Amino acid sequence: MEIRSGKLSVRKRYGRRSGGGINHVRYDHKRRPTKIDVVCPSCEGLAIATDTEEAADSVFACDLDPSWKGTPFSVKCTECTYKKDGLDYFHIPKPFHEIYVYGERLWAWNLQHLDMIYCFLNDESIKGHAYASLQTYIHGKWKKGRLKFSKAISQHLLTHNLSFDTDAQVRRST
Repeated sequence: MEIRSGKLSVRKRYGRRSGGGINHVRYDHKRRPTKIDVVCPSCEGLAIATDTEEAADSVFACDLDPSWKGTPFSVKCTECTYKKDGLDYFHIPKPFHEIYVYGERLWAWNLQHLDMIYCFLNDESIKGHAYASLQTYIHGKWKKGRLKFSKAISQHLLTHNLSFDTDAQVRRST
């Protein structure tokens, strides 16, 4: 079997943006947010897991970042005194924003991610949103049940006394 590695064959196979463009970053590398809303193991309230090795203004960490394989996460509850440092991504608690509608699970990493999903499901523009690049990964079942999932998100926010406007306030208090 011939191994094709020339510039022309790579361009044919992967498109013009192969070799470091936006498609390379989006599809070839894994990403995760640097702040993830999780369930507090102590009180089951909202806790925030923060990647302490990433820059404070960084929204995503990529698999090429040094923190990817380390134990950079610090978890701090917004409702009780729970705090734990030195966790890796696979040992942080479960996501806080898990919403079930007729047995289907909608989830989001944090309020910003949930806001993007909510806007998308309500046919609002997500252009310029920090999580707009994740639009590609919105599940087909969420799209088909737009109204049901949109209402479920609103109910989730009411139940937990959260809003997309207060996301920044919650994060500053931790």
